[in-house]
This record gives sequence, C-alpha cells and structure tokens, in this order.
Amino acid sequence: MILAILTILVGLLVGFGGMQELIVRGLIDHEVYPAILGIIGTIIAILFIVSGIAMWRKWPSTRRFVITTAILSIVFHVYAALPPFRNVGWPALIVGAGYGLVLLIVMFSSKRNRTAPAIS
Repeated sequence: MILAILTILVGLLVGFGGMQELIVRGLIDHEVYPAILGIIGTIIAILFIVSGIAMWRKWPSTRRFVITTAILSIVFHVYAALPPFRNVGWPALIVGAGYGLVLLIVMFSSKRNRTAPAIS
C-alpha cells in the first residue's frame, strides 16, 4: 500500500516537471527538444500513476506494467540528464531513475520470494 502511494506521488512529481518543461520551454519559448522531452516525461508520469493504481487495486498484470514503467523511467531520466542539453537536473535524475531502480528491486525480489519452493 505504501509503495502504491509513493508511486503515485512520484508520478505527480515527474508529471509536474514534464508539464513545466512542455509548457514553459516547449510552448512558450518554442523549443522543440524540450517540448518532446516534456511530452515523454508526462507520459512516464501517467504510467507511474497508473502503476500505483495497479498496485493498489492488485491488477493481474501489475508486475509487468510496473517493471515496464520503471525501465522507461530510468532510460528517460538518464538520457535527459546527459550533456550537451541536460534538460533534467540531478534531483529529477535521482527521483526518476532512483525510484525506478527501487521499483525494479522490489518487483524482482517479490517475484523470487513468491515462487521459491518451500523446503521441509
């Protein structure tokens, strides 16, 4: 339950950054690259929010959906933080990629614990 709430909160945080990038640098300043990154960041934020809802509601495909969201978040935030443009700063990189890693660790460790045979 706590992981679902944290995932929704991270989705809102990533969505705020993505929308800010899209609106301020994309639409107002008419820069194409930040607009594209803002759109992708907003999509990843929506995926985080839906992943949190999936964990909360215990959907059958939750594990696969959360792993996909985490991998997309890690790849996106690392790419957006690379030079020469660096559209994502260190705090956003830590939140986006770091929480994605946390989700991957939790999902893979829960799968291993759930399928381990009982030794008597």
